[in-house]
Amino acid sequence: LEAVDTMERDHIRLHFFGDMTPIAPELRALARETDEITEHLSKDDFQANVCLNYGGRDEILRAARRFAADCAAGTRKPEELDEAVFSGYLDSAGIPDPELIIRPSGEQRLSNFLLWQCAYAEFYYTDTLWPDFDEKEIDRAIAAYHARDRRFGGVK
Repeated sequence: LEAVDTMERDHIRLHFFGDMTPIAPELRALARETDEITEHLSKDDFQANVCLNYGGRDEILRAARRFAADCAAGTRKPEELDEAVFSGYLDSAGIPDPELIIRPSGEQRLSNFLLWQCAYAEFYYTDTLWPDFDEKEIDRAIAAYHARDRRFGGVK
């Protein structure tokens, strides 16, 4: 509640990813309110995303169902489906895909996280646990990212 009161003033965009249907109606209303505030802010403002009741496979299935429902309703045609159209049905619609995904705690798996969006992301793995992740560790992650040759699936 405190964040909602200051989001617009502080130019903070907040968006929730995940299946919000089982979430309490009061919390869903707050999430919708943050989306409404976000609509009025610049795309250049700070963007925070909260994954709540989120799974990448579930997100893709929900997006496919929404597209299929639009096709059944006659507002879309199956042949219109491409990556850009499909991305518009995801929880992250309108938000750029991540360039860097940091995986703490020594785990080297995605854990069902942003499966569609991470297609061309760079990954940084660290044994550091999230509660211990500090400024030095973020500096190491950014340095490793800058040392990479990003080809977005292309061959050099």
